[in-house]
Amino acid sequence: MAVSGLKILFDENFSNGQVGFIATESRLAHFQHIVRMRWSGLADTDWIPRAVRAEFCIVTWDRNERTRGFTVNDLKAMRAKVILVGEFFDHMNRWQKAKWLVNHVEDVVTVCATMTPGSVCLMNRHGRTEPL
Repeated sequence: MAVSGLKILFDENFSNGQVGFIATESRLAHFQHIVRMRWSGLADTDWIPRAVRAEFCIVTWDRNERTRGFTVNDLKAMRAKVILVGEFFDHMNRWQKAKWLVNHVEDVVTVCATMTPGSVCLMNRHGRTEPL
């Protein structure tokens, strides 16, 4: 089910080690973490446009527009492809987050592969999405 050329970027809300694991073990897409891109510590308003220009699908659980610096409409206008992971993720420990990511990496890949530029969606605990 590998999707050739598909690039998926996880932000600092996800563990670099967990993203490295799915990148190595699944080979479903080109997975990258913001740390590996050397964008760690940059404001979202700096790295998100870079990620969009590099044609990444962004996965984050930062749903707060104040901390993210961009509204959903801003992300759509800049032609970003973004999956916002639902608030269920806020209440998980690191182990539960790792298990969720491994269990739903195929869902993430499928959604990213079908998103058009300017799409933002919310993913629930079962890997299902709804457009925003």
